[in-house]
Parts: sequence; C-alpha cells; structure tokens
Amino acid sequence: MPNPPLVIRGKWRGKEYRVLRELGRGTGGIVYEVSHAQRNFALKVGHDSFTLTSEINVLKLLQKAEGTVLGPSLYDVDDWVSPSGVRSFYVMNVIKGVPVHHYVRNQGEEWLPVLVMQLLGFLDQLHKRGYVFGDLKPEHLLVTGSPPRLVWFDAGGMTPIGRAVKEYTELYDRGYWQMGDRRANPEYDLFSTSLMILHMAQGKPVTLQQDPLTTFIHQMERTPLLTPYRTVLKNAFLGRYPSAQAMKKDWFIAWQKDRFPGKTRRAPFSQPGNTSPSRRTTANKPKKGWRLLVKVFKIILFLILSSFLSLLAALYLIYQVL
Repeated sequence: MPNPPLVIRGKWRGKEYRVLRELGRGTGGIVYEVSHAQRNFALKVGHDSFTLTSEINVLKLLQKAEGTVLGPSLYDVDDWVSPSGVRSFYVMNVIKGVPVHHYVRNQGEEWLPVLVMQLLGFLDQLHKRGYVFGDLKPEHLLVTGSPPRLVWFDAGGMTPIGRAVKEYTELYDRGYWQMGDRRANPEYDLFSTSLMILHMAQGKPVTLQQDPLTTFIHQMERTPLLTPYRTVLKNAFLGRYPSAQAMKKDWFIAWQKDRFPGKTRRAPFSQPGNTSPSRRTTANKPKKGWRLLVKVFKIILFLILSSFLSLLAALYLIYQVL
C-alpha cells in the first residue's frame, strides 16, 4: 500500500473515515490519522485479521481496567474492501502528548523517577491480566495532562504470557542483547524498561558493545542521574525481578533515599545485633538519667554531712562557753 487511501469505508457498519495522514507502520499494520463526524481518530489497518483481533482483545481488556496508565479507547471495528482485498481495521481515539524521553529532557530530570513508577504500576496491571507489552520503548509512551500522566499507545507488541513476543525493537530486546529469549514474561518487559530508563537519562538509546552486561554497567555508571538506582536497574537487566511490583518497590525506596538523604528508613526485618540510630538513642537515655541521679544524690549527701558537721561544731563551741 504505497499511497494512503483517500477514504476507508467500513464493510459492515458503513462508517466512512477520511484519511488525513499516515502516523506510522510496523509489522502488524499501518496507522492513519482519519476524520469522521467532525472528530479525528487513529485507524489501524492490519496485515492479517488474526493479529489485529489479538490487539483488539487487549484494548477491550485494558479499557475495562481501572487505576492503570491511560491508553487508547476503542471506537470502531470493521472490515475494509481495499484494492488489494478485504482488510480488517479498528479505530481508536487520537492520543496527544509528548514522548516520554522528550518530556524528561525538556521539563527536567526530576520527572524521571515519577514517570518510571507510573510505568511500573501499569506493567504490573498488564502482567496480572496475562499480557506483556513486548515492544516497549520511549516512542510508545507519551506524557499528557496536568499533573503529568503517562499514556501508552500501540498494542501491536502486546503478547499473552508464555508465547513468543510478536513485535519488538532490537535496542530494547532481550534476545538481541543475548540476555535471554523472546518468551513473553514480566522479566522481558522489565529488561526493556531498564534500557529505556538509560535512554531517557542519557537522551539517546544505548547500543550493544561487545559484552552486554559490561556495556550496560558502563553506561549506567557514567550517568550520575541513575546513581541511586544502579542496583535496581542491574537487577532488572539481569532478570532478577519476578514482577513489576517488586521492581517498583525497590525503585521507590531508592528514590525516597535520594530525596531525603538525612532520613534513615527502618528496615522491615532487622538483623539481630544491628541497632538502628533511633534504638541507640532510646537505649542511651536511661544511662544518662542514671548518671544525673547519682550526681544529685552525691550533692544531697554532701549537704547533709556538711550540715551535721556544722551542728557538731556549734555544739562544741557552746559547750566551751558554758
């Protein structure tokens, strides 16, 4: 399909969409910005109906979910009789926003930790519903609204957990980095997330140079912004997090320590013999109080003895006079 069509008309529902421009294309199909009923939409024409049906099912699933990162809303599903044959398509709202890596670069690096926590919260909800994002990269995440919220789009890479990831970008792909296979699991998305965070922090994607782990650690260590999160990122890169929620928890703790360096968080499970600063302070208070009590007792005893000796001296003088 070298040139975009002028109009796409639904075979069954009869709605007509005037094509304004091409928004993008991938292995799953082509996305156009279209106009219908004085509104603009994004319309995706699929290369095959099976893949497109899978995307539609994910959109319906996430549309019912509450409390997740915002995403596209499904408007219409139909077939189109194109010059090359019948093609399935679906229509969704046009999502307006700033790509997440551009937002961090323009609005300030302090937004990075907050947006990462939003992303990990969304991934946790997606994984619990049995899917991975798959083709996770900064270009598929926008920031919109006030206060800023993360918005995802393009469900083309979303894959049921356990199957092979159907769409991916090599720069964020675990298989390309030789750090594992392309089987859809939470660890696959978290691996992509670690590389995406490096991209946002550095302003450019990380390219593989010889040894994967050495490349990742080197790039991470030369990025001061990520110093508080090095352990978290390394664990995600190595696939050590079983869930996005586990990574989000560690990321939040690292972020809090970076924000409030003077405050020591109390560990949930203290080792025997390890006393926190607050416990040491509490333990020292009785010690200082006891010392003060001893001093007061000594002063009182001294005064009593002095008074007794003075009384004896006075009695002796009276006796001498008499």
